[in-house]
Amino acid sequence: MSLLILLAKLGTMVFVAYLISSRGRITVRGTVAYVLALGGVIAFCAGFGLAVIEDARGRDGRVVTGVVVEKLSSTGANGSRQIGRWGGRNQARRQNIVTANGFQFYDTLARTLLTGTPVAWVVDYRFPCRAAASCLGRDFVTADLWARLQAGQTVNVRQAPGETGTSRLDENVQWSTAFAQLGIAAAMLAGAGLVSGRIVPFRRRVWLTASAVVTAVEPVTYRDAVRWRIRFAYFDPQGVAQESADEVLTDGWKPGDACVAVFQPNQPDLATMKPLQG
Repeated sequence: MSLLILLAKLGTMVFVAYLISSRGRITVRGTVAYVLALGGVIAFCAGFGLAVIEDARGRDGRVVTGVVVEKLSSTGANGSRQIGRWGGRNQARRQNIVTANGFQFYDTLARTLLTGTPVAWVVDYRFPCRAAASCLGRDFVTADLWARLQAGQTVNVRQAPGETGTSRLDENVQWSTAFAQLGIAAAMLAGAGLVSGRIVPFRRRVWLTASAVVTAVEPVTYRDAVRWRIRFAYFDPQGVAQESADEVLTDGWKPGDACVAVFQPNQPDLATMKPLQG
């Protein structure tokens, strides 16, 4: 996670340096879009990384026996020590734990989406690992699992083949958290696109009109019905001569008649015809 924070800081420095060197104007809209995009990338990296390691844990992971060391919470529930970015609200307890791990913005948002509350329920445990004789693990669990576990209780701990000092409780499957973080990333990246104007959800169609003249009239027979294909010529807004065709139900058109060509700016050569108003 520290690597992600470092990349975010480097990205911010590169962005600011680019604006300064290119004499770009820093706008509120651009800044908001950049912050959303940066947060989306960080959340995506976290969610994707968790999904990859969770897949490895489920497929080829090993399970060892660990022991619960302590239960913590962000509210100090049941007399537990408080944990959080600021060590909790209970400042009288000198041993509150201050940490950013598990309290990044995407962690808190994912926890809120999955449980309906940002409250963190944390379990510390020791287990035999490859890195040392024993390692200390820390899991963010559900309130129900937190209530069931007690200090000194044995628990099953799962590790992926490539993990050394990290792990998770066997009961604490992380797929939902990974998907929540990926969803947060998608929402932030979409928000960045909307704010920057790169994504337009409902692009309004723009139609242009130009004076046209009929160049040819051809009858077209469809079983028992007859329609007339009208060919007409006109100039687009760039002054380029265009020609298109349309079919009408009414007779009476002849070469040289005036009409109106209706087309989209990106398709000036594909137009429909309508009579002159009047």
